[in-house]
Amino acid sequence: MLKFTNNASATLAGAITSTATSVVLTAGNGSLFPALGAGEFFYATFVDSSNNLEVVKVTARTTDTLTIVRAQDNTVARAYAVGDKCERRVVAADFAE
Repeated sequence: MLKFTNNASATLAGAITSTATSVVLTAGNGSLFPALGAGEFFYATFVDSSNNLEVVKVTARTTDTLTIVRAQDNTVARAYAVGDKCERRVVAADFAE
């Protein structure tokens, strides 16, 4: 089941590679995103300092750590740096669900 929250926005606490399957958000910001139970997920958008975007599917959230499936909604997996954004935006994949 797809989950939503309003205006969730955080920054990455650590850099990730284009193959990473988890990401840590700045301390305390994980709670801004939906709580997930079995079979639940949400889409998040990563944005780097050059405005490159990647949509990921978040399948678990534990405190400030998100478990992710990369390159969703016709986007490409990229590396991201400390301080890049992670936001819960409305994306086309939300409506496809």
